[in-house]
Amino acid sequence: MFRNVEPLLKPKSMAIVGASETGGDGWSRVLFHNIKDAGMPLKVYLINPRRDELWDQKVYPDFASLPEPVDHAAVVVPGRFVNDVMRDGVENGLKAATIFSAGFGEGRKRHGADRGEELKALIEESGVSVCGPNCMGTFSLPMDILQYPTSRLRNLKKGPIGGIFHSGGTLGYWFARAAQRGLGFSYAVSCGNEFGLDCADYMNFLVDDPDTEIIVGMLESIRRPQAFMAAAKRAFEAKKPVVIVKLGKSELGKEQAKTHTGAVAVDDDVFMAMCRNYGITRCNNLDDMVEIVLAMTQKRYPAGNRLAIVTSSGGAVGLSLDAVADEDATLAKLSPEIIEKMEAHVPEDVDVYNPMDAGTTLAGNVERFCGLCKLFADEDGVDIIALQGRLPLPGDPETAHHYVDLKAYTDKPVLAFARMSENGDEKYRDFQAAADIPFLFGIPATVRAMQALVKYADARRRGLPELADASGDEVNVTEDRMADCLSERGLTAPAQTIAADPESASEAAAQIGFPVVLKIVSDEISHKTEAGGVILNLKDEDAVREAAEGLQNKIGAEKISGFLVQEMVEGLEMLVGVRDDPDFGPLVVVGLGGIFVELMKDVSLRLAPISMDDAKEMLAELRGAKALEGFRGQAPRDVDALASAIVGLSEYFIEHRTWLSEIEVNPVIVLEEGKGVRAVDVRPVRRD
Repeated sequence: MFRNVEPLLKPKSMAIVGASETGGDGWSRVLFHNIKDAGMPLKVYLINPRRDELWDQKVYPDFASLPEPVDHAAVVVPGRFVNDVMRDGVENGLKAATIFSAGFGEGRKRHGADRGEELKALIEESGVSVCGPNCMGTFSLPMDILQYPTSRLRNLKKGPIGGIFHSGGTLGYWFARAAQRGLGFSYAVSCGNEFGLDCADYMNFLVDDPDTEIIVGMLESIRRPQAFMAAAKRAFEAKKPVVIVKLGKSELGKEQAKTHTGAVAVDDDVFMAMCRNYGITRCNNLDDMVEIVLAMTQKRYPAGNRLAIVTSSGGAVGLSLDAVADEDATLAKLSPEIIEKMEAHVPEDVDVYNPMDAGTTLAGNVERFCGLCKLFADEDGVDIIALQGRLPLPGDPETAHHYVDLKAYTDKPVLAFARMSENGDEKYRDFQAAADIPFLFGIPATVRAMQALVKYADARRRGLPELADASGDEVNVTEDRMADCLSERGLTAPAQTIAADPESASEAAAQIGFPVVLKIVSDEISHKTEAGGVILNLKDEDAVREAAEGLQNKIGAEKISGFLVQEMVEGLEMLVGVRDDPDFGPLVVVGLGGIFVELMKDVSLRLAPISMDDAKEMLAELRGAKALEGFRGQAPRDVDALASAIVGLSEYFIEHRTWLSEIEVNPVIVLEEGKGVRAVDVRPVRRD
């Protein structure tokens, strides 16, 4: 499933192909001097058939003339020469290559597409480990190797952050800004077009790497979803958080992802369901990724979801409340005992609440301010604490040790924050290191970072669900048998009978009791409502007979194999479905039902299998969730029965997925609390 990344990121020797002062915008020169500046941590050979010497180094015409085979090649030649270079390298023992060159079918013009197909075939046949083409290189900081074409990143600090970026320019920019905030790095890859190695391979490498503790990325597409999920599973099991920005959330974003790397973006909602399944943190933007990664470097995760925020101003409290509402976060409630202790600690005119304005007088005394935060830490109802922190002003006493003392006082996550972004200069970095807690920028970003810790901790408690083997057989699974099986799983069917003709339908309706619903039975028509094949609220036998005859005349008797006569059930209409996503596997969908599901698009998704807790979370995520609680005089609906039905449908589909590609129940009628649900219309889709 995974290709070998070692010769790419841990080479013992390399060649720079296309070495010149000006070629490739001078990238080859920068690559060489990056390595030279690091003290030549590996053997470097230069290849250029038009040169004999360069940078006081001998230059060779090709791979065959090198004194020895090399592990890795940095290929910096025009695209039209790349395939010949790669063939020469492979024939002479080359193990890996970073192909910086573009012109292999990326972009709207698809320039060089044939050349790209030829390169893909060469990579596949030879097994050489390739990064790119159309990339900007890699970092291997534990090896002191910077194969990235800029000199500005030569002094990056070594540390626990490993990165995977589909945008080479963004990689350099993000790492430079993250370094200003005090983060240190292990390995990073600019993936390019991923003709060889891809983001799943790089993630798998970082999971095994002892120098990497947190994996970050900016991804445009997932070329091998199953491999990506396997790598994400390994990262989760290794307790290495994965924090990413994923493009393609909007339709325009998806189109850009296609043109930028030639990849097809996966459906964003499905991708989000996958992230939740594997504890992946998805950030809104690159700035948030810095804040969240900083927060995670503390390696502390909250036991619950209750936030405490301590500030020095009423304005900061207001901003905090808005941020908490925007992120649907939960504020901790303070107990009377803790409130009493806090009131004894703060000035008389300071109110005690959460978020708290401790006032400038108390906040200006860092020792007393941290003492107040210790009382928040003492509160059992608080799971994570963020306090407003600042660098000492000129003339202020040293305060870093007070933050150290606060962190040592509790095992709960403790974050400091500033109300706005500041200059992450050397003074800031030194103070943050001395204080031993992350100092985040901006209140909304801080709340999002707190929520990221909450959700990752929740994922760790939840664990990874295991997809059971399919054990169900298709033999004798008729429509009636499927309805019985689903009823056993909590999807109780209404009283119903299948009749062969209008007269039989009329007699069946009398036995069920009025009013009834009449539906066509047809192998040719899947969506009966859209075809006009459903008639509601028929109140007597004559009405049923006439309705059935009318359907035969309108739709065609030859298309109708029978009629389903069903008791009329009224309640809240929901949709529950499971389908086999071609990329990510069985997927559970829940939403507002009936004819409005496509119009409203109020749905929640999870990868299967799901638990009762998962099902209730899905329902709570819906914009129309209040309808389940009882709305405008309506009685509350049977949420427990609905959640049980969602789990039951998921389990049934997993067992029978060898012959089912989809099964949808729309609508599921949710009755009043305690009265269950009714699976009114079950639509299975068998595999071809």
